[in-house]
Amino acid sequence: MTPEIAGAAAMLGSAMTHAVMGMLTKSSSDKLVFRSVMMSTSAVLFLPLLFLLPPPPAEAWPFLIMGMGLHFVFQMSMISAFERGDMNLVYPVMRGAAPALAALFAFFILGEALSMLQIGGLALASATIIGFAWPDRSKAPKVTALAFAALAALMTALYSVNDASGVRATGNPLTYLAWFSFVTALPILVTALVRRGRRWPELARRQFRSAAPAAVLGAASYGLALFAFSIAAIGPMAAMRETSVVFGAILAALILKEPFGIKRSLLAIFLAAGLVLLQVG
Repeated sequence: MTPEIAGAAAMLGSAMTHAVMGMLTKSSSDKLVFRSVMMSTSAVLFLPLLFLLPPPPAEAWPFLIMGMGLHFVFQMSMISAFERGDMNLVYPVMRGAAPALAALFAFFILGEALSMLQIGGLALASATIIGFAWPDRSKAPKVTALAFAALAALMTALYSVNDASGVRATGNPLTYLAWFSFVTALPILVTALVRRGRRWPELARRQFRSAAPAAVLGAASYGLALFAFSIAAIGPMAAMRETSVVFGAILAALILKEPFGIKRSLLAIFLAAGLVLLQVG
């Protein structure tokens, strides 16, 4: 098996595991408790690295603290979006708008130039996201759900730039990842404990059966992506990761039994195509 094929298989696995993680969040009965258990489990998984690796340098801590706030807003926005809208509506917007916004932030904040191919991909992705928000025949209210999905995407774009800067300041991705998992789990756990009070332990016990595998899937998704990036060209690999929007739409239809009409099917494909152009460019 060539590195290109192995990398493509790994990245498709990364996209699929991320979509499954999103599906588990959507299907949970208490999404706040689910995410608190999932994030706490993830922190426990990376806990040994806190003792095996040197701590982050002083210049990395502002990015970790900023990331804590950005990820907390992302978590709460994602929970609100899933509570108010179908997965095949809000998940593509959350996943699709983030790379487009990240490209814009990288252009305006980091001074990175956009090629014509990237501009075309950005335009296609943006138009597709507008298509998801466009009123349909049922005229069902979806403004609030899409607003929270867009906010989650905005936070993803912001923390992507912040975390990239944090990794560079740390010098070791695993060190940053371990501490990142720990500090980002605290706010969502405290919020769940305050809101659910004495009911949290019992609710957490019920959610653990699906939240723990979701934490493992999250680690696997990140690990597969790192493996793909290490053996194959970054551009095509990053593009394949965006197929998660298509996997998410399929899972929503097959597992969650959500409506999977021609419109949303085509929009999911066009969105993935636009993100591929954005990454390859």
